[in-house]
Amino acid sequence: MLLRRLPSTAVSLATAALSRRYTSYLFSSQRRLQSFNSISFYPTISLLSFCSSSEISPEFTDLIADQSSKRGPLKPGLYLVGTPIGNLEDITLRALRVLKSADVILSEDTRHSGKLLHYYNIKTPLLSYHKYNESQREHTVLKRLKQGEIVALISDAGMPGISDPGTELAKICVDENIPVIPIPGPSAFLTALSASGLSTDEFTFVGFLPKHAGSRKERLVASASETTTQIFYVPPHKLGQFLEESSLIFGDSRQCVIARELTKIHEEFWRGTLGTAKEAFSTRQPKGEITLLIEGNSNSSVETPSESQLENDLRELISNGHSLSSAVKLVAEGTSMKKKTIYSLALRKFVKKTKADDSD
Repeated sequence: MLLRRLPSTAVSLATAALSRRYTSYLFSSQRRLQSFNSISFYPTISLLSFCSSSEISPEFTDLIADQSSKRGPLKPGLYLVGTPIGNLEDITLRALRVLKSADVILSEDTRHSGKLLHYYNIKTPLLSYHKYNESQREHTVLKRLKQGEIVALISDAGMPGISDPGTELAKICVDENIPVIPIPGPSAFLTALSASGLSTDEFTFVGFLPKHAGSRKERLVASASETTTQIFYVPPHKLGQFLEESSLIFGDSRQCVIARELTKIHEEFWRGTLGTAKEAFSTRQPKGEITLLIEGNSNSSVETPSESQLENDLRELISNGHSLSSAVKLVAEGTSMKKKTIYSLALRKFVKKTKADDSD
């Protein structure tokens, strides 16, 4: 049976939508499709949106492959296939066709991807391909591609190569004149941006920040002066650290959006300033990967803080265990002022007080 327990309203919607452009597509009842002869699955209308998680049958994916094959066989090459970021129904019909027709699927995590393939009854062999074995796999993968095979590459979620493995393999294939074919799919940062309420005219996708503290702060300082919306991926266990550092460099008043569990049951969009976010998440560690967006700088240059603001920032850092020189460096990175100027202020405000206290 192709579709099980399809609601009558869904039947009506599907039939009405498709009949405007296609013919010979009739439901004889809620339990059976009578004719699929002249349907192309490449338009944006997807029947998967009318199916619950338990209603995908083997016949459905077989039908997709059969109907799509009328466009001709897939050409050999590397296919970068976008996969759902949470909701399995967000996969495209073209992606299903490629995954079902490929000779092999390169997967970041075979156990994770196996669930997706099992859900859609796809039997294509899986081969692990991740950042720890990329270099070892390259020779094998290139050999298969040069022999004329169809190789599909998927990540755990979203598009391969976007903060995930795939960039190097795509580059090698380009250098070897092997076709690289993108199969568009969901993207966490675009999904978050579209619903964020922040400017979408221009934006900068930063992705994950460097692990090294100096490089991380350098990247945040560069982002703080940008007038475009800044988009980051943040591991849940590092959210507190990110908010501490970004609120210091961007300023507590900068608007931000914290998006998590996108397309899943517990999807959440938290909106507010970096200052309030720092407080709100100081005792709360959310689960799931986080996409964090920060509004662009509305000023043409980074604001010059007052002397009292500088003193307060320095005092807070010093009280948290930073040395005087370390505190000066951190404050300087978040302003347009010279480090030498801030250091002079620090000496005047703190060193003299310390000496006076010692003399007492």
